[in-house]
Amino acid sequence: MAGQLQLVIACTLAAASGLVLWFLEQGRERRQEPKSGCPGRYERGMREREYIRLIPPGEMQLVRSFLRSIYNARGWAIDAASRERAWADVLITAQTHAGGNWPLDFQPSDITSEQLQSLCLAVERFFLGGLLSAQIRKCCRPLLKVEMGVDPRDPHSWLSGLHEDNTIYVNANRLRESISDVNPMDFEGTLCVSKLEALAHALGHELVHAVVLNFFPEMDATSPAYIPDDKHGPIFMLLNKRLFGHTGHASRRLFTVDG
Repeated sequence: MAGQLQLVIACTLAAASGLVLWFLEQGRERRQEPKSGCPGRYERGMREREYIRLIPPGEMQLVRSFLRSIYNARGWAIDAASRERAWADVLITAQTHAGGNWPLDFQPSDITSEQLQSLCLAVERFFLGGLLSAQIRKCCRPLLKVEMGVDPRDPHSWLSGLHEDNTIYVNANRLRESISDVNPMDFEGTLCVSKLEALAHALGHELVHAVVLNFFPEMDATSPAYIPDDKHGPIFMLLNKRLFGHTGHASRRLFTVDG
């Protein structure tokens, strides 16, 4: 009788333990579900582990292969320290004669087309290893071009925008506002303390769009993992983070507007 009672107790404890484990597993799975509650729908604010599941396997394979090529071409690791050094190298290069003699602070009216081109190419060289420019030439598409002024397609754009002809428009009005160490700007998770730094990061953002446009034109046109949120869907978010260390795709306006 005592043996049967012990057996019943053991079975009851085992069943209870199994039930507890089941509830814990269900809770873990619910925590990993996208915030929208709909696995197939992207919403701004999702974390990487949420939005990455929305990228179709075939497209994810292409993106991962592309990232491996970039990492090999640019020749540095993907850790935060290496990425910070690369951004520092961009700014150092930009301030040299060959890089355009950029000042850290500037007025948009004083900037030349040559300076804009030099800065864009520096960002592309340090972070993309020159592969984007090579792909554009290979496909006989218009070369990357940067223009300061007002985007004719979107005059109210925040800092910049990319067009189908590989032209990046930089919003001159936004760069009249002060950016400094006491009046910084949070650009997609990076604290920028100069106009030059903010502009370099803005160009990096647009180069992500240029990557998709020139390497993956079908994704650019139709992919549900790219086109949501004005082409800032999961594919953009993943590339923006893995290539440039950017989180999100918006900037907090931490600075005041000069009169």
